[in-house]
Amino acid sequence: MTGRRTIRWRRLLVAAAVAMVITGGGGSSPAAEAPAAKEAAAFLALREIDKPRRSAVETATDWTPEAEAVVVKILQRIDAPASLVAGWQQAASSPPAAGEVAAVTDTFLAIRGRATFVAPRRLPADLAERLGRPTYDLVRLVDERGLVVDAVVPSAPREWPRWQPLDEPAAALGLPLSTTARPRTDGRPADAAAWPEPPAALLVAAAGVAWYPDTPLGDLGMDYALFDAVADGQKIVRGDTAAFYGMLAAAGRTDPAAVAAVARPTDVLALIDPGRKWLPEHRGDAVVIEGTALRATRVPIDDAFRREEVGADHYWELYVFTETPLLDVDGRVQNSYPIVCCVRELSSGMPSGERINEPVRVPGFAFKRYAYSFEAPREEAGRLVADTERRQTTLVIGPRAEWTPPAEDVATRNFTVIAGLAAAVALAAVLGLGILYGNWSMNRTIRQSRAELPDRIELPGDDDR
Repeated sequence: MTGRRTIRWRRLLVAAAVAMVITGGGGSSPAAEAPAAKEAAAFLALREIDKPRRSAVETATDWTPEAEAVVVKILQRIDAPASLVAGWQQAASSPPAAGEVAAVTDTFLAIRGRATFVAPRRLPADLAERLGRPTYDLVRLVDERGLVVDAVVPSAPREWPRWQPLDEPAAALGLPLSTTARPRTDGRPADAAAWPEPPAALLVAAAGVAWYPDTPLGDLGMDYALFDAVADGQKIVRGDTAAFYGMLAAAGRTDPAAVAAVARPTDVLALIDPGRKWLPEHRGDAVVIEGTALRATRVPIDDAFRREEVGADHYWELYVFTETPLLDVDGRVQNSYPIVCCVRELSSGMPSGERINEPVRVPGFAFKRYAYSFEAPREEAGRLVADTERRQTTLVIGPRAEWTPPAEDVATRNFTVIAGLAAAVALAAVLGLGILYGNWSMNRTIRQSRAELPDRIELPGDDDR
């Protein structure tokens, strides 16, 4: 979500909140409401899923077609821009403790605890067409204080088994629907477990359920449910945005040594060969990338919300060429291959820019299989011509790129730079700068490697809401 779209949404929500105050709607006193809570109530009213319009669910004692139609409408409309949801999360109320009476209001509840069961609810054809999917999921949550909550969501995390007990760390921003309604869980397979007892104290709706598994990345606060929208084998697309920034934020809560300590040895061919199908099973795993960075560019984070989420106004994008066995890539034999690394920072003193040649070590987490196109030189009739080629590689996100030049290189770098500048000035005086630049040539291998780099990754904003 770009800053401009967020401003547009906020203007609409503020206008709706003012209208609610003038008409006496919304229930509580305006002075007692936090701005984020008023925005949430205004959002629900604008989307026509506020409390009066949810009454068919709130008052249901059986799961009627009317109640299901309202739930589908809520699931269609409850998703909001991430920048707004973050504010609502901070202003969300805690659910009541077990044994206390829950209430149905237009206030979101921050539910954090364990997910213990998931079952899909199959929809009739007309509602399935409206929702754009044949089912929605019902998730049993038990919060940290023992409250039992059932949450209806468009889809629970893909890796969670259906119709089986589970025990996963989870969280949801839930909109209260009812203290009596119970969605049916009919249609379960013959060998499936029954929906758990006792009945939930509260039914809520949510745009999704966050999942924080017991992994090094999950322990850093990364929501693995965001991975469900990541598209492998493509460039960076909108579905990748939330997971990308979520991983970048998580990387800021650790350091390279901690990541390297939990990384398992990984065959570099598994990272670059799509035929190995390594990434779908290992997304989020810690890896260590070692090689030569031929590019390290500073990428500004333009969106204000994402800057706040990440805790920085930029990150660094590197193309690290790792050593490989001899590879035949589209008729070209090579013994290195690039891996894209996005990191929070570079080691102190590390050179950066579009044309570098620096040894680096990047501990990080595997994100996605990234596809890119580039113009590569090809020899034709005795001359080089540009040809568009397509490659895939792994994109890794980590806290810092560690610069690893030999000690003598670091010690002599300043002298070399000074001597080089002096020589360049002397040569320019004799030949002229035009001749100097016109006749300068690079090593053919490095020049070809640079030609195999795509343009900078462009990260799209969130989907329009």
